Amino acid sequence: MVALLDIGEVAARSGMAASTLRYYERERIIDSADRKGLRRQFRPEVLTTLAVVAMCRRAGFSLQEIKSLLATEGRPEWKSFAARKRDELQARAAHFTVLAERLDHALRCPSPNVFDCGHFRHALEEALPVAPLERDRPS
Repeated sequence: MVALLDIGEVAARSGMAASTLRYYERERIIDSADRKGLRRQFRPEVLTTLAVVAMCRRAGFSLQEIKSLLATEGRPEWKSFAARKRDELQARAAHFTVLAERLDHALRCPSPNVFDCGHFRHALEEALPVAPLERDRPS
């Protein structure tokens, strides 16, 4: 028989609060195997599941996406799901790179007022593509 882990031990080993573990159980992401008094007991494999959850959360997966990924139970269909998420993350990373470059330019801009910088003004125009900025509207 496999020794079960108390919710406190799972919390300590996963770095997740017991309340988070209870929430994940309510959401059917993890399952407790038994109870000892009022305390939930988990199979050791729950730590693998929680590691997947933690990695996915850091990558920006929604709870529903995590459930979908876990539902594959590691079978090959996880790859198409993961590929879509990878593509989304790469697009977001590219977007953040552009934003960081624009901030770098603004920080280096010699203009006394960053709002007078043509390069920065162009970046602002792209931020609101449907309406020109107030300063540029004809009266």
